[in-house]
Amino acid sequence: MKYIFPILVIFVFLLMFQNVSAAPVPLWVKNIAKWWAEGSITEREFLNAIEYLVEKGYIVIEDTQEDEIVPISPETSTTKLLEKGVENIKEEDNEIAILYFNEALKREPDNVKALVDKGIATARTGKLAEAKFIFDQAIKMGETKNNLDYRAIINAGIAISIYGNQTDAMVYFDKVIANADKVDQNTLYAAYVNKGIAYYEQNKYDEAIDLYDKALEINPGRLGAIVNKANALQETKRYDDALTYFEQAYKITNDPLRWKPTFVLVE
Repeated sequence: MKYIFPILVIFVFLLMFQNVSAAPVPLWVKNIAKWWAEGSITEREFLNAIEYLVEKGYIVIEDTQEDEIVPISPETSTTKLLEKGVENIKEEDNEIAILYFNEALKREPDNVKALVDKGIATARTGKLAEAKFIFDQAIKMGETKNNLDYRAIINAGIAISIYGNQTDAMVYFDKVIANADKVDQNTLYAAYVNKGIAYYEQNKYDEAIDLYDKALEINPGRLGAIVNKANALQETKRYDDALTYFEQAYKITNDPLRWKPTFVLVE
C-alpha cells in the first residue's frame, strides 16, 4: 500500500491535464480525480474509476518486462526439454517451465505429455482459463491417439471447479473414476478428493465425506483427503470427529493455512 499514493497522484495529474492526442477521458472521471485530490471521495472510489478506464481502454498498461530467454540447444532432445520443464515446475519457476514445454511442442505438436505439463505450469501462474483450454486440447489429442492422459482430465476439472461450475467439473472427475482400472492410484485419489470438494462447495457435505473416505482407502496418510474430510465434518457439526482429523493433519504439517479445503493437482 505504501506505493499507492504516488501512483494515484500520477493518475490524477494525467487525468486532469490530459494530452489532446490521447483518447478522450469521460468528464465524470476527471471530476472524480479532482474530488479525490481534494479529499472529497475515498481512495477505493477513485481506484474504481481507474479500473473502469483500464477496462474500457482509456488507459493501457503495457508490460515492459522483457521476455525471459532460456538458451535451448537444437540438439536437446524433446524428452530432455520435458524433464527440464518439470524440474522448473518443482522449483516453482512456472514461466521458465512453459518456455521448455513450448519448445517441445514446436518440435512435437501432438505431444500429449508436453501439453499436460504446460497446462499444469499455466494453472500455477493463475491463468486458469488458458490452462483449461490446454488441458482440453490434451484430452482431445489423447482420445484421438488412444493415449489419454488422465492427469489432464483431473486438472481441467480443477480449473472449472475453481471458476465455480461444480456440475461441469464433476463430469471430468467422473470420467477418471469410471476408468479406475486404467489410472494409477495417485490420479484416482485426486479424482475422489477433487469431486468431494465439488460436493463440499455445493454444501453436500455427506457426499463429500464419502468420497474423501474412498481417497483415504487409497492413501490414509495423505494430507489432502484428511484436511478436506476434517472441514466437511466440521460443517456437519461433528466436531469431535473433525478434531480427530485436524489432529492428524497437524502431525503432517503445523501450518494452519494448509488445513483449509484444497484441491489435489496431479503432476
